[in-house]
Amino acid sequence: MIIIDLMATYKQMGLDELEVWSSLDEISIRNLMRYIAKEYVILKTCNRFEIFAIMENYNSDIEEKLLGLGPKGKILKGSDAVRHLIEVASGMDSMVPGEQDIQRQVKEALKKSIDEGTSGKYLNYIFMKALSTSKEIRSKTRIGNGIVSIPQASVKILEGVLNSGKVAILGTGRVARTLLKYIPKNYDVNVFGRNETRLNEIEKNFGVRGINIRVLRDHLGEYDALFSALRMEGYILNSKDFKSNRPYVIIDLGNPRNIENPGDRYFVDLDYLREYISNNISIRLREMERAKMIIDEKLGVIDKMIMNYQVEEIIASMYKKIEKVKEEEIGELFHYIGEKDREYIEKFADSLIKKIFGGITKNIREGRYDDRTIEELKRILG
Repeated sequence: MIIIDLMATYKQMGLDELEVWSSLDEISIRNLMRYIAKEYVILKTCNRFEIFAIMENYNSDIEEKLLGLGPKGKILKGSDAVRHLIEVASGMDSMVPGEQDIQRQVKEALKKSIDEGTSGKYLNYIFMKALSTSKEIRSKTRIGNGIVSIPQASVKILEGVLNSGKVAILGTGRVARTLLKYIPKNYDVNVFGRNETRLNEIEKNFGVRGINIRVLRDHLGEYDALFSALRMEGYILNSKDFKSNRPYVIIDLGNPRNIENPGDRYFVDLDYLREYISNNISIRLREMERAKMIIDEKLGVIDKMIMNYQVEEIIASMYKKIEKVKEEEIGELFHYIGEKDREYIEKFADSLIKKIFGGITKNIREGRYDDRTIEELKRILG
């Protein structure tokens, strides 16, 4: 038995190639895995497509079939696959080091597999250990510390300067909507944009007021803070547009910048935010080595438990076959002598089996047989 991980991630390929994997027909994938794997879990996010599987019989034909599903795929086996899963759950393999949401995605992938009956005791155990180890890593290291999202960092800066106030957001796109998710309720937020449909959607979904950007200059002095999240060339506001001391805080997320620095208030642009985030990412990357040490400790425990599972399956299989032989032979005996003394004969057979195979069972549990012997025993019992 072996655990494998068929992986296709942003580290191996471009987004167009990764899209090939993400677009694979899930029913076909499940039909294939049901045929070749004992257990499997599919982990699918925007940056990765992976299948963790327990294989009873793994060979070059199966490997070729799996790698043929898409471009530039890779297969990890054994402890390498388990280590990778822990690193994924811990955010160590994410595009942004220490990403928090991936832990939830791993947990949901396991739950879906349990609900659908595609995972079993091996993968259930491995995934649960990966999740518990990822929690330990996050609690014992600083791998998740510090803000590494530009919208989050922007809001953090706002909170550091103003406890509350009136905030204007210029733009109705993805960045503006992300800002709305992070800005606390103690700020009064208005959104300025050109597209009335989008403004109406934002009003409905976020409970803020949408205003046409044409009137921005007329109301600029009413706001304590201003975020620019526009996609445009040139300045939408020049320094001469800021006639009063408000807004106190200006955060320009445009690339290139959309607002000319008025020079007399708190002004933050994308370059500053990138440096701020880069420092936090550096801290997270330095924590990777400590996280790897924790994983090293856990891998031994996981490997031992997986081996215990296999050993107990071998022993159960052995006794099941022995019991079948016993029943056949005793049945043949009773065919000639009748049912007389059946109880004593069965007790004698059980005692004989225990004496003959008890030592073998003990040696298997204590790991006194090498892998080749174990595999041969599995073949005989198969």
